[in-house]
Amino acid sequence: MALLVLSSCDTESTADVSKVTNYAVIELNGSDEVIINQGDTWTDPSVNVTLSGESYPFTTSTVVDTNVPGVYYITYEAVNDLGFAASATRTVVVISTAPSIYNLEGSWARSNGSPGTCTQISDRYYTYDNAGGVTGANQATVTFINVNDDEIYIPFQENTSPSGISIKSFLPGHIDDNDNFRWQLQASAYYGTFERTFSRQ
Repeated sequence: MALLVLSSCDTESTADVSKVTNYAVIELNGSDEVIINQGDTWTDPSVNVTLSGESYPFTTSTVVDTNVPGVYYITYEAVNDLGFAASATRTVVVISTAPSIYNLEGSWARSNGSPGTCTQISDRYYTYDNAGGVTGANQATVTFINVNDDEIYIPFQENTSPSGISIKSFLPGHIDDNDNFRWQLQASAYYGTFERTFSRQ
């Protein structure tokens, strides 16, 4: 009986052959989020990429022009010999040094009616005390940047709400005019990434 069981197990193990695919491992050098002023000197710190413990080639998708304000996403990608890709992304925000044409300070409300207050810190930096347009323990206060009088960006911030939610921009938000703006949040809990719109009250 014992001999029969061992023979059966051995037959199954040789018949069930699995293929192992090794993906590249990509490690960012430096921060995954960089905020600089227009015209500043910046050099991409790049990444370390390995496959099975050995250095491995990669490509990058975007070149940052520090003379042109905007939100840049640099994607680093490495594809193994079977065609499977691994990637990592760094966000670089280049802030305009020109005086803004907008002043967003004041009383606002999300399209669902939930009110909030925008407070100006400096020409292009603000805080907003209801980033998700909700009330209660998940009401979040964030600092955001008017990048170039079109795009707005929320840098990563921890504990923005009484419930402890961390938030950053999912994609760049936009200023439509002095009385309307919109953004999408990437949050550690509660919020989805759909667009939220706000109007001056």
